[in-house]
Amino acid sequence: MDAMILSLTQGITRAKSSKWRMLSGAFVASTIVPITIYMPDSWLVGSLGKIIFSMFIIWVTFSYTSLRAFFVQWISFYFITFTIGGSMMGVHYFLATEISLQGGSVVTFSGGYGDPVSWLFVIIGFPCSYFFTKWRLNQVSVHKMKLEDIYDVTVEWNGRTARCKGLVDSGNQLIDPVSRKMVFLADSFVWAHFFSEEQLEQLDVDNIMTALGDLPDEVQSSIRLVPYQAAGVSGQLLVTILVDKITVKTENGDLEMKSPLLGVQHQDLTQDRLYQMLIHPHLMVKGKTA
Repeated sequence: MDAMILSLTQGITRAKSSKWRMLSGAFVASTIVPITIYMPDSWLVGSLGKIIFSMFIIWVTFSYTSLRAFFVQWISFYFITFTIGGSMMGVHYFLATEISLQGGSVVTFSGGYGDPVSWLFVIIGFPCSYFFTKWRLNQVSVHKMKLEDIYDVTVEWNGRTARCKGLVDSGNQLIDPVSRKMVFLADSFVWAHFFSEEQLEQLDVDNIMTALGDLPDEVQSSIRLVPYQAAGVSGQLLVTILVDKITVKTENGDLEMKSPLLGVQHQDLTQDRLYQMLIHPHLMVKGKTA
């Protein structure tokens, strides 16, 4: 259990350590149990002793680089410990606490699944709490990375305006080989501002040739088919629309792209709908007006 807590601490602090240092730190951390049982009057059992002992655990486990890094690792160690332990205690008392009415008063008492916490509950609950904490921390890290590259975006076309969130996609290097225009990508949330559901279905690459004549003239004149290559797949065509302007709002001012190509994506770009457009990275380099 100590090794699992230390591995999570390493994960969120990106601290340097080896397998032997990790095992050594876990062994040192586990010695607090016999110390508490056989030497209950030791100074290590007190609050100050536990603080010093936890610092020694961090010193053994991770390579020392600076005082600031050591402090972050130490605080993170406590954060992970309290998070896992607190979640286990919360689940335990959620399952064990019962409520009844006696004489018009609400009375709570514990029972049922063992009080204090049983070893069986610890063996089952600790891994569950560990993996849940690890999963949530990973999700928070991913969202933080995404939010750093997400901007407010405005799309103008055919007298209408759509506002959405856009993610700068560093892997998107798609450019129309004929016009050399950058290609952005937007999902159905954006296109719903410009097309009906029936029109949007006609913009599918499998239907575009047969359904092109049913679309309005301004739509027909704006459609471009751009070849692209996805991972492991080549020779694909992307239906794009030549929109009037795309504006990306940043802290340093608005970035404007006049007459760019905006690809039609019929599904959501992300399950959590954190963003609805993929921004071409070259726009962020070219300046305020591209």
